[in-house]
Amino acid sequence: MKEEVIVDSLEDSKRPLERISKPVAELLGRNNYYIDVHTHLFDINCINKSYFIIRMLKDWLGLKSINESYSNLSIEQAYRKINNNDEDWVNSLLKELEDNKEVQLSNLKTKGVIDLFNARKLLSLKKMEEVYNYYVVEFSLNNGKFIDKEVLTTAIMMDLEMGWGCKLKKSIYVQVLELKELAATKPVLPFFVCDPRRAELPDKERNLYSLFNLAFSTENGVCFFGVKIYPALGYDPSDYRLWPIYEFCEKYSIPVLSHCGGESVSTNKTKLMIFEGDKEVLLEGKNRKEVAYKLNDPARWRLVLEKFKRLKLNIAHFGGYETWKSLSEIDHNGQKRKETIFEFMNNYENVYADFSFNLVDQNLTQNLVTLLSHSKNTKIKDRTLFGTDYWVVNKEGNLKKKQEDFMETVSQSPNGFVLSRSLTVDNPYNYLFGNI
Repeated sequence: MKEEVIVDSLEDSKRPLERISKPVAELLGRNNYYIDVHTHLFDINCINKSYFIIRMLKDWLGLKSINESYSNLSIEQAYRKINNNDEDWVNSLLKELEDNKEVQLSNLKTKGVIDLFNARKLLSLKKMEEVYNYYVVEFSLNNGKFIDKEVLTTAIMMDLEMGWGCKLKKSIYVQVLELKELAATKPVLPFFVCDPRRAELPDKERNLYSLFNLAFSTENGVCFFGVKIYPALGYDPSDYRLWPIYEFCEKYSIPVLSHCGGESVSTNKTKLMIFEGDKEVLLEGKNRKEVAYKLNDPARWRLVLEKFKRLKLNIAHFGGYETWKSLSEIDHNGQKRKETIFEFMNNYENVYADFSFNLVDQNLTQNLVTLLSHSKNTKIKDRTLFGTDYWVVNKEGNLKKKQEDFMETVSQSPNGFVLSRSLTVDNPYNYLFGNI
C-alpha cells in the first residue's frame, strides 16, 4: 500500500484549547461544568438493525422487524443474520410498539422486551442533535442531586460499515458533516472513528485519510477534537495503517479513545488476519466473543505507546466488567487487564482510563472508589475519568439514577468532594485539553 500523508490542517492551532468551538469556549469560560468523556450521539440511521438487537435486546422475545423474528435467536445467530435490506425496520418496529403500548411491562418475562419499550424514544430520533438534546434533558446530571452544572460531552462515532460490512443510511462521510454542524452550535467534542481497513478504499468519501482530513479540517471554524479506535470490530490498534493518525495526534495533542471492555458488539469472525504493527498475523478463537476479547486486550497498545510515547490515550471502560469484579468472580484474566492499564499509567505520561458502562454496577463502582481512596499511586487517581457510555448503556436501567448512585458512592468515600471533582472535571480536562 502506498503510504498516505495526512495534511497538517492544524498548523495554526497546535494546542487543544485553540481548536475548541465557540459553544465549548463559552461553557469553559462560565466555569460551571462537568465533563462526560464517553458519550455516543449517533442516531438510529448511523447504525443498523442488528446493532440495536445485539446491544439492547439480547432477550428480545416475540417481536418482529418486517418479516424476521428474532425471538429464538442467540447472540451468535443474530450476528449471522445481519440484514441490510430492511429500509423501514425502525418505522415497522415503532408501529409494533405503538400497537402493543397497553401491554403491562410488569407481566413480561424478559428484560429485553422492557428494554425495547424503554428505547422507543431513542428509536424515533433521526438526527444527532435530537439525540444530544434528549441526553441533556433526560440523562445528564444537570440540576441533579450531586451536580448542578452544565455538561461538556464528547460525541464518539462507531464504524459498523467496515466492522460488519453493512450498509448504513448515514455514511461515515455524512456523519462527519452532521457532527461538525452539531459542534458549531452545542458544547460537543466530536471523536472521529478510525478503522485501518479504510486506508485501502479508493473512494474519497470512504477512505480513512480523506475522511480524517475532512474531520480535522478547520474550514468554517469547526473541526473534530479526538479519535476513536474500536479494535473489537476486527483489527489491532497497532496496525501500521493507523501510524500516520497516531503521529498526527501526538503532534497536536489530539486525544485518542479506545474501546477496551465488553465484547457484545464486535467482529462476527472467529478467524481473521490482522496487522500487529506491520506484521500480518492470524488471530482466531472458539467463537467471535473470544476473538473480540483478545482484540480488546489493552496490552495490544504496548507497541503503539512504545512508538508514540506521548500519545494521549483513554483506555475506555477501564478494561470492562470482569476487570473490576472481585477476584473470585473473574473469568479469563480480567485482573491482568487492570494491571496492564496501571502499568501504562505509570510508564507513560498521557495514558488515562474512563469508567463508562461500569458505573451502572454498584459493586464495581465501590471497587473503583475503594482503590482510588486508598491507593498511594497518584497517577491512577489523576488519570481516571468519568464517562457514561450514553446511549448504549441505557439497556442497563435508569442511566440518570445510575449516575447519581455512582456520584453518591464517590461522595461518601474519604475525601469524596475532591475525588468527585477529580473524576468529573480536573482529570477529564487534563486528558482533553492538556498539552504534551
